[in-house]
Amino acid sequence: MDSYSRSKRVTLLLVVLLCVSTLVAAQPLVSSQAKTLFWVRRLLGFPSALDALPGAPDPCALPPTPALTVACAGGQVTELSILGDRVPDAAWRTALPSNFSAEALFTTLTRLPALSRLSLVALGLWGTLPGAKLHRLQALQALNLSSNYFYGAVPEQFSRIYSLQSLVLSRNWLNGTVPPLSGLAFLDELDLGHNKLGPIFPEVGKAVVRLVLADNNFTGKIPAGVSSLGQLQFLDVSGNQLQGWIPSSIFALPALRYINLSRNQLAGQLPASTACADALEFVDVSANLLTGTRPSCMQGNSSTRTVLDAGNCFADAKLQRPSTYCNPGALAAVLPPPQGNGGGRGGGKGGDVGMILGIVGGVVAGALLIALVMMAVLRKARRQHPEVSVLPKSPLATPARKANGGKAPAKVTQKIVTSADKRHASQAARVNTLEVPAYRVYTLEELQEATNNFGSPSLIKNCPISKHYNGQLQDGSRVLVRCLRLKPKYSPQSLTQYMDIISKLRHRHLVSIIGHCIVDDQENPNIASSVYLVSECVTNGSLRSHLTEWRKREMLKWPQRVSAVIGVARGIQFLHDVTAPGILRNDLHIENILLDKTLTSKVSNFNLPMISTSKNGKIFSETPFAVNEDNNHGRYGVLLD
Repeated sequence: MDSYSRSKRVTLLLVVLLCVSTLVAAQPLVSSQAKTLFWVRRLLGFPSALDALPGAPDPCALPPTPALTVACAGGQVTELSILGDRVPDAAWRTALPSNFSAEALFTTLTRLPALSRLSLVALGLWGTLPGAKLHRLQALQALNLSSNYFYGAVPEQFSRIYSLQSLVLSRNWLNGTVPPLSGLAFLDELDLGHNKLGPIFPEVGKAVVRLVLADNNFTGKIPAGVSSLGQLQFLDVSGNQLQGWIPSSIFALPALRYINLSRNQLAGQLPASTACADALEFVDVSANLLTGTRPSCMQGNSSTRTVLDAGNCFADAKLQRPSTYCNPGALAAVLPPPQGNGGGRGGGKGGDVGMILGIVGGVVAGALLIALVMMAVLRKARRQHPEVSVLPKSPLATPARKANGGKAPAKVTQKIVTSADKRHASQAARVNTLEVPAYRVYTLEELQEATNNFGSPSLIKNCPISKHYNGQLQDGSRVLVRCLRLKPKYSPQSLTQYMDIISKLRHRHLVSIIGHCIVDDQENPNIASSVYLVSECVTNGSLRSHLTEWRKREMLKWPQRVSAVIGVARGIQFLHDVTAPGILRNDLHIENILLDKTLTSKVSNFNLPMISTSKNGKIFSETPFAVNEDNNHGRYGVLLD
């Protein structure tokens, strides 16, 4: 009787536990979490994947689809997976509008503390990854932000999300060094492919099963530690700049099934003793600098293994390059050192240091020789053609003197631009414009469509002399549109030469003007009333923000800072030389130096050129735009900010 009672109580307890677990699983979503989902939908620009959300009594009850999955437990969201249709392209045509904020989106997602799986794919998201916000999702196990427009560095905080098992950031615009991820003991998938990351090969933990680093900027040798990843099944490091010999033991990793090392600069010979794992199904070492003969386990395809090796210098394979292409006499053709604890004494640290010093010495000597040759050529060219050494200096920089040796007059004049000066301007303008969009003339209808008919939501600045609008062209590229009023006396025909000069203000270190539109006066069609100038839109922040906002973005390294300063100098030099006289008195502040996605510095505030005119035998410089003559802009030009 006692045993029967005991078994009856156990059965009753199991039934109660089953009922409780069912009630917990069926518990409706907490209202605050439902409101968070609706707010996420709004921040994402109401994507079609979330169209079913408003009509659902309980978002947790929605059936999972490829576009949307919402999973819940205990009334809280544990999984949110959204697949959009904004496939990224180079022109950013599918990016979310300029009012999108990645910071606001991930701040909202922190209101889902139980979230363990987050996937936001092809939604047009852009901006830097807010690592501090993502670090607050301590239950996060899988994060997929692929196929978006995120740029900047991979946040250092990712190395401290210890619950992370899968991290997929592929097909974005990320750059810089990947923080060490070897401390993530549970991370088994890392996909950073198709970005601009580098140059250091990232550190990963022993649990990695899938590692994708394809099409980035990683350089140097494949770390020897990769050969110790005993659980690795999938490895793709193709399309980088990896060099040196391939650790032969990497092919023998016991779980490895797929390895792609193609399109690098890997060199040397693969030892004949190289072994391949039994599970290995796919090997791609094509388009490298490999020489010698192939190991027996890579000599052609079989029913269980596909091997691609074209574009190397193998002596026993087809579709190979000539041996001279792989430079068989160089160090790269030497067999890799023995992979073990043994080895000769002659190849120690002393030999490496000697080789490094020799290489450095050769590079320095070569640079000095090139500099001496360039100096000699420039001196010879100046002696033969002294008239083309520099452009004429601006009279603002060198005041004119009277013929009798007296002081310069109070009214500073400027020389008229001659045809020779125009040739100099055109030649200077062609330099450093390969990365700048082509200049074109826009119609008023195109600009109205780009700025929502110049509506107030697009207006970002309104001042007496101009109005500034955000715009998005039909190809998806974002631009800034400035409306400048003209002085009444200037007809559309008289503006032709001036707009030709404006079209030359395109340089990789300027926020370049890429087009214009002249609007005629409605009452008098022979008179132009205003000009719309279309320029680039740089959205990666100012130089000041990159130097001071260290909590929001990766700090610039010293080489990047020096490069930014050199870029500013080149942009200012271009303004001084593009016209005669040059464009001077520019508003050069650190807030006006912008950085694009590749951290190229661009000067955003600079004056527009002046027109030299003659009145009563005197030469004056003026601008065709209506400005306040009491300020400096009226004296020296219109400030383009």
